[in-house]
Amino acid sequence: MNRRALPLAHTVHTACPHDCPDTCAITTSTEGGKAVAFTPVRDHPVTQGWLCVKVRPYLDRVYHPERLTTPLRRTGPKGSERWARVTWDEALDEIAARWREIIAGAGAQAILPYSYSGTLGIVQMSVASTRLWNRMGACGLARTICDAAAGVAVPATVGAKQGMAFEDFTGSKLIVLWGHNPASTSPHFMPFLREAQRNGATVVLVDPRRTLTAKSVDWHIQPDPGTDAALALGMIHLLFREDLHDEPWLESHSTGWRDLRDRAAAYDPERVSRITGLPVDD
Repeated sequence: MNRRALPLAHTVHTACPHDCPDTCAITTSTEGGKAVAFTPVRDHPVTQGWLCVKVRPYLDRVYHPERLTTPLRRTGPKGSERWARVTWDEALDEIAARWREIIAGAGAQAILPYSYSGTLGIVQMSVASTRLWNRMGACGLARTICDAAAGVAVPATVGAKQGMAFEDFTGSKLIVLWGHNPASTSPHFMPFLREAQRNGATVVLVDPRRTLTAKSVDWHIQPDPGTDAALALGMIHLLFREDLHDEPWLESHSTGWRDLRDRAAAYDPERVSRITGLPVDD
């Protein structure tokens, strides 16, 4: 883009591009094609004008004098830290020539793109790169193993992966946070959690750690580390033993619930207490 064609002053409404589901709403002000202000949107219903410590100095990183703005070619052995600047045209020509050499000798599938999100812009993550590799005929990569297993297991066991809207929590009567520390990892959820408590909700946290979230919940259950599966089976045991389950609903909306009931039958409160270190009364 020709920066001289940009207006002298311009405001862009956008969102944080980092690999984070919150996608904080941001307003960026530019002058002459350069960002001069980077501010959160305070009236956004979810992010509410809050930015994390990684994003607040965004412009400092973008315009830092040591930030690389041109390609570098290594001029010595790996680890020697010897580099020479090259132009973008030189770098792209060299990369393309190397790819053509590989394709000619071993085929396009010998090229395996390896990357992850980094920034989640539509163009760089979901459009341009996919089109490039498909056009080339390169191998595909199912990204990382960090969530691929869960992406298969969760729909197969509990159904759809979509969660509730934050606003829906404010009308809840009971909220259970299981191994979750939203005060540190999902700060935009916390105002809704506090509003739910003001509306009468009871918030229970299951976590062996005394996290920042633990300071604001109504009941903090601390099983011994690695024993929360036994705690879950004990809870399921009580739901069936005390006839607190909805059998017609289970028949219509679940698979294998009788097997789960039978598995949990061995996890009475006394056994769960021995495993988890929690009092039987809890």
